[in-house]
Amino acid sequence: MTNPESPETADIVIVGGGIIGCLTAYYLAQRGLKPTVIEADGIASGASGTSAGWLTPYSHECDAAMLALSPATLRLHAGLAETLPAVTGIDHGYRPGAYLRCAVSDTGVTELREFQAQRASEGVDMEWLSGEETRAMSPWITAEVIAGLRSDNEPTVDSYRLTMSALQAAEMNGARVISGRVIGLLSSSEGAASGVRLEDGSEVHGGAVLLAMGPWSGEAATWLDHPVPVRPQRGQLVYLASPKDGDGPELEVGLNIVEHGGSLIRKRLSDTIVAASREFVGFDTSITTSARDELLLNAARLSDRIQNARISGQTACLRPYSADGRAYVGSVPGWDNAYLATGHSGEGIHYGPVTAAAVAGLIADGASEYDIAPLTPARAGNTTV
Repeated sequence: MTNPESPETADIVIVGGGIIGCLTAYYLAQRGLKPTVIEADGIASGASGTSAGWLTPYSHECDAAMLALSPATLRLHAGLAETLPAVTGIDHGYRPGAYLRCAVSDTGVTELREFQAQRASEGVDMEWLSGEETRAMSPWITAEVIAGLRSDNEPTVDSYRLTMSALQAAEMNGARVISGRVIGLLSSSEGAASGVRLEDGSEVHGGAVLLAMGPWSGEAATWLDHPVPVRPQRGQLVYLASPKDGDGPELEVGLNIVEHGGSLIRKRLSDTIVAASREFVGFDTSITTSARDELLLNAARLSDRIQNARISGQTACLRPYSADGRAYVGSVPGWDNAYLATGHSGEGIHYGPVTAAAVAGLIADGASEYDIAPLTPARAGNTTV
């Protein structure tokens, strides 16, 4: 909490302690600035702490403008996997590895062929496999797979550890964290953002404000007098414990059956994940047996090992779902020094580094080295959610 009678000051005020807020603080602190992160609940308490941590741009809309940023964000992720653990001592579980999309019907083969062709047009090569070659890659595959597509550029991370490590590295370079709920934006007489007002009546002043509030970003529309068409989408995950001795091998590659959706995601620091539901139920973060059963049923269509697997947990998180499937990243129309970074749906961990680096460039240098023009918040005035 801050003191209402003695406002806090910061170079940059960042509202939201998720992956984007914490990584932006990290990149700004590397530039010698001292940002303050304000979080209403806890750092990585939302989707950034409970997401599957699968670094893929292909889990939701496959928007062209977002896909164009995927190579850059993967390079940044690889760099963070080297630099952050060396600085903070936190291993965030970065794990390169193969991912197999499997087909069990002619319809699925057609879908895979179209997916491969689209990726090739973007410069991403994926290897086509026969059914026999696909099954040979993983003893978990027990369905009569007739074709597969192998990807080697979709790593995994522990999203909670990554977020916490980024924040800790930022704090080591002068960033601060404040607990509180922001209820409004402060502005100068010239119409520039100059800080935020908290629910307890206190204020935090800063030379710029970044709103990285995830599914709660819609609250900022009244502060900005500009639409922020973002709504929450619940995503549930089921966790499978490691096999006991005699129960069979560990899952070594990620798996998907294209006809039924869902994914089996191998993690280095946690149990295997069965992902993921997509539900519009408001801000309800409860877990449900219906989602669990559907996820397991879809996975069992690919691997009958699911029938004997031990469930070790189930989680639910809220993703920020934008009106047009594309994130809102950049300067807010009608404001100076006010920035927005939200609406990444289920790919916030994947696009977190490039988003944070782009916003840090805008704030610190006046320009981004990444092409985020198609992500401009200005387009939000033409959409509803």
